[in-house]
Amino acid sequence: MTRVRHAQRGAATVEFYVVGFFVLMPLLMAVMQIGMYMVAKDTVNLAVFAAARVGAAGGSKADMRNQFSKTLAPLYPSRATPVTVGNYAVAMASAYAHASLDVVNPLFASIAVLNPTAQSFNDFGIAGPKGARVIPTTNLLTDTRVGAQSHQSRADALLLKVEARYCYTMIFPVIGKLVTAVLESLSTSPTDLACYAANRVPIVSHAIVRITEPPLASNLL
Repeated sequence: MTRVRHAQRGAATVEFYVVGFFVLMPLLMAVMQIGMYMVAKDTVNLAVFAAARVGAAGGSKADMRNQFSKTLAPLYPSRATPVTVGNYAVAMASAYAHASLDVVNPLFASIAVLNPTAQSFNDFGIAGPKGARVIPTTNLLTDTRVGAQSHQSRADALLLKVEARYCYTMIFPVIGKLVTAVLESLSTSPTDLACYAANRVPIVSHAIVRITEPPLASNLL
């Protein structure tokens, strides 16, 4: 009887390790991956808002992409130079460089200006520097006319609406492959499928900011 009890205790130990390895460990990695995804989602939300603020202050699409990359840099620590007490600036510059490579790749990131549109500039634009079309930002309270093409007031036309799309890299390979495989089987979007094929998950975020500097059509369209 004693030998049987010892054998049973040994079997229970093996079963515990098997369950721990094949069930508990994947579950723990899944929980950690969900947490990291939520952090990435918040970072993308902040990045698109920062990019929209640059555009609202007179920046171009290139300026918005640069700001978007800078704000996304914290998502790239594993690819960047390790952060130490004395090299924070170098590490962040390296992270920004890696983020910039993703942002300029249309498969992995994009920034689109949804408003003002070309119709907004046709309705409210006037000749600006070097003949460029510009929408004035003054006297918004007294100018309530609605544009024939945009069907907006000038105040509505001066709301900068930006949409950003970013493909987030899944950190845990097993969980990441499982998640992207399931999502890939459910998707028909070519851009999303490109994300899933690279073991990434698309994140879409929007921001709306009041334009403070007269916007140039060449900067936003």
